[in-house]
Amino acid sequence: MANQSIPVLVAETNDVRPLARLLRGIGLKHNAVMEISEAGLAVTVEEVRTLCAIAWIPTGLFTSFTYNPPSTPATFELSLDALLQCLNIFGNAGASSGASTSTAQSRSKRRWAGEGEVGVDEENEEYVSSRKGKEKRTGMRMEWGGPGYDLSVLLSDDARGPTTTCELRTLEPEELMNAQFNQDDMALYLIMKSEWFRNALFDLPPSCTRITLLATPPKQAHPPKEPTATISSEGRHNHRAEVGQFKILAEGDFGITELDYPNDKEVMDKFECAEQVKFSYNSTHFSLLHRALHQSVKICLQVETSGFLCVQVMMPLSDNVEIGGHSGILEFKMHALEEND
Repeated sequence: MANQSIPVLVAETNDVRPLARLLRGIGLKHNAVMEISEAGLAVTVEEVRTLCAIAWIPTGLFTSFTYNPPSTPATFELSLDALLQCLNIFGNAGASSGASTSTAQSRSKRRWAGEGEVGVDEENEEYVSSRKGKEKRTGMRMEWGGPGYDLSVLLSDDARGPTTTCELRTLEPEELMNAQFNQDDMALYLIMKSEWFRNALFDLPPSCTRITLLATPPKQAHPPKEPTATISSEGRHNHRAEVGQFKILAEGDFGITELDYPNDKEVMDKFECAEQVKFSYNSTHFSLLHRALHQSVKICLQVETSGFLCVQVMMPLSDNVEIGGHSGILEFKMHALEEND
């Protein structure tokens, strides 16, 4: 065991909400693997080795962060569900008990880590807290002594409120898939507002089992004119062929839903596509992204030539974030379906 007088990790924050928000975004399973480094925390969950979700939690999210590297990797498995319940023990962590309709529908199929907490609607967290009057915050001190020790979480309800300590059992981590994305083999790279992508996922038919991503590069031949096309629709199609576009296709019981996003400054912050890209993915995996997009600002979507997909969800920058830093990133990676799947 590590020397208990020198813990491997001591992290403190005056407000657990940003941390809880990131952890809820990957709460598709009730256990997670936490890795500690000088850069912060990486919390990983995997769904039947087909979907990997990671919450990258930088040191800047804490008011203080002390890491003393042990002789063995600072990695352990813990109950993500229990950790989220602890963070919201005073009801100030912005839980999702007042969830939206889409989340409520998903609950009939599965229970996310941290659900059942007593809190506020995570989509309207700031509004609800201000409506209730003076905003209360939960402070936290997290400490881990090293392999063989529990994760100790000391929580305080506001500066002068009560405190409580939770001891979470840590386990030897299971082997993770966590395939690495190859930046040198990238077929599509785009950055767009989270709102656009979140609305697209919300509009997809619930009966669909396959979601197809299709991207066409700029300077494509204009599509043939349709007899029933109006002048405006024809001009729109020609414009998208000229500048390039990104499409999301989903086939449900009542037909095909198609959502188009042209490579315009109003829509895309960045769009790199050298040749046409078309890959399909399990719709269940995409439905998990919807929750992660709450209160995020942008997404970065990358696809390898093999179809391997990496979606990074970027959270709003905090006031104390240095140039080039971030306030937390959620990352989802999945493989494309075979054509005969």
